[in-house]
Amino acid sequence: MARIVSLVPSLTELCFDLGLGGEVVGRTDYCISPAEAVAELPSVGGPKTVDTEVLAALAPTHVLISPEENGAAAPAMIAACGAEAISVHPLKPEDNREIYARFGATFGCRAAAEALGDRLDAALAEAAACRKTTPTLAVLPLIWRDPWVTVGRGTYVAGMLRAVGLETLGVGDGLYPRVDDLAAAAARADWLLPTTEPYPFSEADAEAIGAALGRVRVALTDGEAVAWYGSRAVSALPLLVAFKRRLLDGGAPRP
Repeated sequence: MARIVSLVPSLTELCFDLGLGGEVVGRTDYCISPAEAVAELPSVGGPKTVDTEVLAALAPTHVLISPEENGAAAPAMIAACGAEAISVHPLKPEDNREIYARFGATFGCRAAAEALGDRLDAALAEAAACRKTTPTLAVLPLIWRDPWVTVGRGTYVAGMLRAVGLETLGVGDGLYPRVDDLAAAAARADWLLPTTEPYPFSEADAEAIGAALGRVRVALTDGEAVAWYGSRAVSALPLLVAFKRRLLDGGAPRP
């Protein structure tokens, strides 16, 4: 039986959704789903601040990582404790199919992985229908403040939004460019989308941003829905379809 430590919140969730919960022996402080199950697991620290002694003591056979979340040093750290690094870096919701298949092959849960893939295909089809039958909206996600930071078009967040026809504005270079002039950037967007993570924007924050910028339309957006890959994409895509339809109707409750 595998001994899995997950350093990525969405991959922790995926393990449990694939029936691998009994093989997960460790996680990070930020792995919060499924809440009751992960509360029973020891933490190895933060995604980039792993306590290597705690990790080694868990004697993992596999450690789940993402280059973006865990940094370039993670594979060597994992090799030093005798485990295999399972690294994923999806850029669009379709990439989750490969993740499911890889987990299915590695951990002997092919049937569950294939079933999850079928559900993903259905969610992708619903998203594609929304994208094709509704107008494309230009959006400016905000994931941080002081300074304001958005997402580049090559990120998974942009890929999730694009799946339903919400096209992220390009405002700079890199994966997570700063927005030096928020008013000017927002003026190019149909909607400004502050997210609930990694910065915990609230409804009050969204209202304050809208008031400060005047006529710009602002909608608080569920950060997990757009940023968590793995099994979360299956439920997130229909939520984003409904969210886009609310934007088109002029109102925007959280997805």
